[in-house]
Amino acid sequence: MEDDMTIDQVAELAYVSRSVVSRVLNDHPNVSEEARQRVLDVIEEHNYQPSSVARSLATDRSFEISVLTPRRGDESLANGYWPLLYSGIFEQCLERGYFVSLSMVSEEVEDEIQSQARDSRFDGYILITTEVTDLVPSSLEAGDAPVVLIGRTRDWDSISSVDIDNVKGGYKAGRHLCELGYEEIGLILGSLDLEESADRRAGLEEALIEADRSVPDHFVAVGDYSRESGYDIVRDWAERGTVPRALFCASDTMATGALRALYEAGYQVPDDVAVMGFDDLPAAQYTIPPLTTVHQPVYEKGQTAVDLLIDRIEDPDVDPVHKELDPELVVRESCGAS
Repeated sequence: MEDDMTIDQVAELAYVSRSVVSRVLNDHPNVSEEARQRVLDVIEEHNYQPSSVARSLATDRSFEISVLTPRRGDESLANGYWPLLYSGIFEQCLERGYFVSLSMVSEEVEDEIQSQARDSRFDGYILITTEVTDLVPSSLEAGDAPVVLIGRTRDWDSISSVDIDNVKGGYKAGRHLCELGYEEIGLILGSLDLEESADRRAGLEEALIEADRSVPDHFVAVGDYSRESGYDIVRDWAERGTVPRALFCASDTMATGALRALYEAGYQVPDDVAVMGFDDLPAAQYTIPPLTTVHQPVYEKGQTAVDLLIDRIEDPDVDPVHKELDPELVVRESCGAS
C-alpha cells in the first residue's frame, strides 16, 4: 500500500467506519473483538503508520503537551538536575506517542505566559515547580486542558502532582550526620518560595531534635539552587571564621559550590567540614571527595508526570492523583563515612 495510506482507506479495507479505526488506534474498549481484529489485520498487512495529523483528526486531540518551566539563575542545562528531568519527560512522551513543547517562563514575559497557557492546541500542561503555578493565570487550573504539577502545593490540590517525600529526604540526611557524631550542623536551603525547601528543613530538624541537636540560626542560609549561591554563602562563613563542622546543602549543585569555597579557604573535607548534598546528580560521584547525598529519582519524576497527564487526557474522569516518590541516602566520602 502507498506510503500515504489514510485512515479512511484502513476503514474501507476493514469494512468498518472511520470512528472504529480511531478507537482501535487508541485502544478504546468500545469496539467488538471481530471489528478490532479486522482493523489490526489491515494495519499489519499494509504496515499502516498513522500520522500525527490523522490521529488528531480521529481523536480531536493534537497529541502535543506543553511543559512550562521556570527561568531562574540555575536553570541552564549545565545544571545536571534539569537534563535528567527533561529526559524523563521527553522519553516518556515519545513512548506514549506525544510531542512536547518546552517553554521557560518568568515574570518579565507575563503576557507571553498567559498566551501560552491559553494555547488551545495543547492537550495538556506539565508545570514544573510551584513557581510556575504562581505565574500562569489561575484560569488554567479551571480550564478544559488537564494539568499536572511537578512539585507540590496545597493551593493547587485539585490537579495531579508528583514529587518526592522531601521531609523524609531531609530526615535521612540529618540522621546520617547525627549518627556520625556531628553536633554543629549548618544548612543551606533553596528558594523559600518552594514548599520543598521548608519540607527538607523540617525533616532535617526532626532528625536533629531526636538526637538532641539543632541548627543555630547563624548557620541557616538561603541560596537559589545554584553553584554560585553555595559558593558565596560558604565563602562568607569562611571569611568570618565561622564554618559549621557539618553542612547539609539542599541540592548537589549548591554543595559543589560549597566544596569549592571550602577548598579555596583551606578546609579539608571531611576532616574539617563534612558536606552533604541532595539530588544525587551524576556529577556527585566525581567531586573531590565524592559527595554523600540524598538520591531523588529525577528521571522517574518526569516519567510519572507524563503518565499522570496522559492518563488524564485519555480519561478526563480520572480523579487527581498525588504521587510521592521515595528518596534514598547515598553514602560516599564527603561526610567521613564510606
